[in-house]
Amino acid sequence: MREMVLRPMRLWGARGWMARMAQGGGAHSTDEAWSDEALAERIRTCGDTAAFAMIVERYRGKLIALTRRMLASSNPEEAEDVVQEAFLAAYDRRTTYRKGSPYRPWLYRITVNRCLDKLRAHGRMPATLVLDAMVDPADQSDTPLQLLLTEEFQERLQTAVADLPPKYRAVFLLRHLDDLSYDEIAMATELPIGTVKTHLFRARAQLRGTLAGYWES
Repeated sequence: MREMVLRPMRLWGARGWMARMAQGGGAHSTDEAWSDEALAERIRTCGDTAAFAMIVERYRGKLIALTRRMLASSNPEEAEDVVQEAFLAAYDRRTTYRKGSPYRPWLYRITVNRCLDKLRAHGRMPATLVLDAMVDPADQSDTPLQLLLTEEFQERLQTAVADLPPKYRAVFLLRHLDDLSYDEIAMATELPIGTVKTHLFRARAQLRGTLAGYWES
């Protein structure tokens, strides 16, 4: 069954395969009523490539955005390659998905691990980051919105997030860019929920310290 996924990849290339998969084209490609978990169960039990195409369509853009931020990469092809590897790994490991468990954090865990592997392999600590999120507004309720939206502040924030240790950066991005719950982040990172909260607290504290001049102005 894996050959049914790999064969078109060889013909179209990684990015061409993802583009075609994202277009759907199976028995369920237009049925948005199918939950992630229902699709995952079809993939797990019978390797349903049409169901897998729907998963790709739903999550491809989100995972590429997360991967670009995790890698702090300005090269979209690098992020697409990593996401392609993550999707292939998800398909290969489809039988390890536990029936009835949330599928989204399971898929995010595979993607985050691929990103961390990439960072470790290259010993890379990124210096810049494309980011459209901010420090938790609940922590900075009296910060003027106009200040947060200034170009200079965004540049400083991008650098500050890129300087976070990878384990803190992953939790911060999953929470503030992908809006995962604490439980979902715990499943995606395979960390206890208490550790997730600690990493997020420390990430925010490091960002507040780095950007202290802005908060005090």
